[in-house]
Amino acid sequence: MKVSNQLVLALVIVALALQGCAETGSARPDTAQVASMSGPVAATSTPVSKSTTTAIPEDDGKPVVRADTKDHFKAVAAAVRQEMQPGGRFAYVNKTSRETVETRLTDMDALFQQYGSLNKMDSTAQGRLLADQNAINEVLARFDGNRRICWQETPVGTHFPRTVCRTLAEIQSQQQDSQHKLDQAQKIIQQQNQTNMSPASPISH
Repeated sequence: MKVSNQLVLALVIVALALQGCAETGSARPDTAQVASMSGPVAATSTPVSKSTTTAIPEDDGKPVVRADTKDHFKAVAAAVRQEMQPGGRFAYVNKTSRETVETRLTDMDALFQQYGSLNKMDSTAQGRLLADQNAINEVLARFDGNRRICWQETPVGTHFPRTVCRTLAEIQSQQQDSQHKLDQAQKIIQQQNQTNMSPASPISH
């Protein structure tokens, strides 16, 4: 039965690999490395779709958090928090970076509560505001679901590499789908093991 379990798991892994090839037309690279920005040949910030939120300004396709009044800041902060929710443009921001964003937004809020607007801030306050904005923009740019990531790969049967591009959201979605299927396969194997290990029912005479 151990051999049977290994065979089931092997078939699942092969199926996942074939699915990846079918989606791209060739062998896929390690998407975990691509998503972490450690393996791509090139990365651009041109979005493939527009965000549903219009309150976050953009510069050449990149999200740019900036505000000059308290009301403007409240709208931008609400938009950022909304887009970090599941299904949002920045849904893939990790825990540490989320804490960074929240800390910086809180500091920006304190500045606008104290001064009301950018033109009333002294140089020290303006420096704090700029540092907060830059820290938030760095996080949003890195985890932007619309950010296109490109890498080189060589299709099976040829020696000519080609450039393949995906958005961060597409890469993360494919990873989650593959992990879900693998988890389901392992669950089936565990259920089979439990069934095989259960004592047989006694035969009555």
